[in-house]
Amino acid sequence: MGWMQDRDLLIAEGLAFVKAVKGADAELPEPLQIVPIVQTEQSLRSEPPSDFNPPKFDRVVSLPPKNEREEIASRLASFKATQLKFQREREQYGSTTLNEALNRDRGTEATQRPVESGLKAERN
Repeated sequence: MGWMQDRDLLIAEGLAFVKAVKGADAELPEPLQIVPIVQTEQSLRSEPPSDFNPPKFDRVVSLPPKNEREEIASRLASFKATQLKFQREREQYGSTTLNEALNRDRGTEATQRPVESGLKAERN
């Protein structure tokens, strides 16, 4: 028994199972059209159409910046600004969380007392 017969038997068993589960009115799938390998190889060997012109791309060269010092300075300034923003957000979150915890312990959420962040005093 060849592999094609095994395949056909497996498909037939699968369809019989589907019919048993779904009922006798189960739709059978359309069989796929099988293309011989010889035809496929011939179509692959055929030459591309005469009007086929692949796109031509210009070569892109990565050029160094004109002034490397300015680029380094701008990147460093951007990095410092981002770090300061994160620091402010952390301090704000910390003071808000501390205020909530202190006010919750006292049971007086209506009279919130601002708590200064000790981080600024410690750094200076």
